Amino acid sequence: MIEILLAVAILATVSILVSVSFSTTFRIMEAVDDDGGREHLARSCLSVIAQDLTTARQMSTAPWIGRNGDLNGQPADILVFASAGQVRSQPNAPESELTRVLYAREGTRLVRIATINPYIFTPEAVEQVDLATEVAGFNVRYYDRAAQAWLDVWEGQGRTSSPAAILVELTLLNARKEARTYTTYVSIPSQAS
Repeated sequence: MIEILLAVAILATVSILVSVSFSTTFRIMEAVDDDGGREHLARSCLSVIAQDLTTARQMSTAPWIGRNGDLNGQPADILVFASAGQVRSQPNAPESELTRVLYAREGTRLVRIATINPYIFTPEAVEQVDLATEVAGFNVRYYDRAAQAWLDVWEGQGRTSSPAAILVELTLLNARKEARTYTTYVSIPSQAS
């Protein structure tokens, strides 16, 4: 009888160890999947931003606006520019090859708002897309060719050109509420005003 009780106790102990091991393994796999998904989301967002920036145009009627912002102690910058990346057509409106694009952090979301034809302003002409959720920070910096320095703001001061390059930092929270920052640099082609 003692041998049977001892065997049952050993079997129960081994079962508990195996169960804990499987549970831990599954939690680790879920965390890795979540981190991989967040990284994919961040890279996709940065790719969309970079694609818009590579087709950016400097215009006197639609100047670059880059404002430094803060929300709950974290970066919440605003970036606005004209892009030739999306050609849209609407009936009875002047045609335009340009889209006015705005990127901003609203709460815990990164949004992209595009006015698809700067000649008209109707609800149908504005597209808003939430690119990411659980955003902890959105920071943009601008490289000034003349000053040969990185700036936090790009507007005013008689600026008639676009920045030479832009640094975009996107900070996302994972399921464990840990922040991770993803970065991209985009070169902006020099243009005549």
